[in-house]
Amino acid sequence: MIDEIRISNEKDYQPSVAVAINRRTMFRINDGKLTSQHQYSIDKKDYIVNSIFDLDGKQSIADGVKHLIDTELEKAS
Repeated sequence: MIDEIRISNEKDYQPSVAVAINRRTMFRINDGKLTSQHQYSIDKKDYIVNSIFDLDGKQSIADGVKHLIDTELEKAS
């Protein structure tokens, strides 16, 4: 799924100064977990936001946040 959102750079919207935000969303299911990945392109900069949901429902919210932090730390090292 691809969306395009237009926002204004100034208080009063002017189409000539609008910034386009392109967003692409992908979903994956692996090992009982749903991963939602949002890729944004804003002003020629790319951003990726991942959300991971345990489909078994055995983990708490705190466990999910810890898993996200651990995953990002592994990627950084």
